[in-house]
Amino acid sequence: MKLGSAGLFAIALMAATAASPAQNYNITDLGAVPGQKVSKGYALNDLGQATGVSETPYGAIATLFSNGKAISLGTLEPLDVAIATAINHSGQVVGYEPFSSTPNNDSHAFLYSNGSMKDIHSASLFPAGTMAEGINGSGEVVGQGQLTSSSFHAFLYSNGRMVDIGPPGAYQASAGAINDLGQVVGNFYSTSRGSGAFLYSNGNFTYLGAPPGASAASAFAINSTGQIAGALYFNGVPSHAALYSNGIWTDLGAIPGAAGTHATSINTAGQVVGISVFPITSYHPFRPGKHVGFIVRNGSPVDLNTLIASNSGFTITDATGINASGEILCDATNTSGYTHAVLLTPK
Repeated sequence: MKLGSAGLFAIALMAATAASPAQNYNITDLGAVPGQKVSKGYALNDLGQATGVSETPYGAIATLFSNGKAISLGTLEPLDVAIATAINHSGQVVGYEPFSSTPNNDSHAFLYSNGSMKDIHSASLFPAGTMAEGINGSGEVVGQGQLTSSSFHAFLYSNGRMVDIGPPGAYQASAGAINDLGQVVGNFYSTSRGSGAFLYSNGNFTYLGAPPGASAASAFAINSTGQIAGALYFNGVPSHAALYSNGIWTDLGAIPGAAGTHATSINTAGQVVGISVFPITSYHPFRPGKHVGFIVRNGSPVDLNTLIASNSGFTITDATGINASGEILCDATNTSGYTHAVLLTPK
C-alpha cells in the first residue's frame, strides 16, 4: 500500500504515540540494482518489501527491494525510465514511466504483478498521461491523470478499468493513497474552493478543510482505520506535519529550524513518519537545504538520526514509509556521499 504521493501541495495518534515504548533502530542498507550507485525508497509493505528506484546518470530504474536484493522491474518499453511508487501486501507494485516511447512522450501508469509490467494508461480519459501513486490489497490503484499539460484529475483503476474521479470542479487534483477499505486521499485545486485535501469513499467526496489558524491542509497517506497523515500550512510560518482523525486535524509540529515539514506515511497503530526540509543554504552556487527524516513520538517529530547508532555510516534524509511492525523505509546518505534506500528495524 502506498503511503506516499506526487502531485499537489497541496486524536488517536496522541494516544498511540504516547503508548509506544521508546526504541532505537537497526539500519539495513537495501542497496541498488547491480551496476547502480544510488537508490531511493518510495513505499513499504507489511512484509518488509519496499519499492522505489535505482538511478544512473541517465534515468531511473523501477526497483523492488526484497529478501536482501534490489531487483529491477524493467520498463514498459525499451530505453524508457520507470519509477515504482507503491507496493501492496501481495507484492504488486505500481508506478509510472515519466517519458514513454510514444509520439507525445507522455507518462504512462503501470501495474507490476506476477513478474510482468502492465500498461494501465487510459489515453481516452487522460490524453496527456497518467501516474500511479497508490495501491491497496485488492489491487485497486490510484493516481493522477493529465487532462492537459496543466490540468489533471485523480483516477481510480479497478478491475481493469480506469475512472476519472475528479473531484468535481477541480482544475488540478491527485490521489496519493488508497487503503484496503477503498478510501482514497489526495489533494486538489479549484477556483471555487482553492487548495485543499480530500477523502473519497463509496463514491463520495469529503473536503477536509483546515483547522483554525491554518490556511490549508494536504493529505498524503491513509491507514487501514481511516486515519490520514499530511501537512498543515500557515501564513508566514513553515508547514507542520499533521494527522486527520475522526473529523479533526491535529498539528504534529515540525523539526526546529525546518522550512517545511510533512508526514509521508502512517501505519495501523497510528505511528507517523515524514520529512523536514531545511532552508536553502546558498543560491550562488546553489546548495539546497538538508532533509531530515522523522517519526512522531509523544505528539512531536523526532529526528531519526538520533535513534540509530552514531557510527552507522548513514545520515537519514527522508522517511517515506512505516509498516505494521514499525519498520521504517528511509533514504540515507552513506559515507561515500551516495543516497541509498535503507530499512530501520525496531530493536
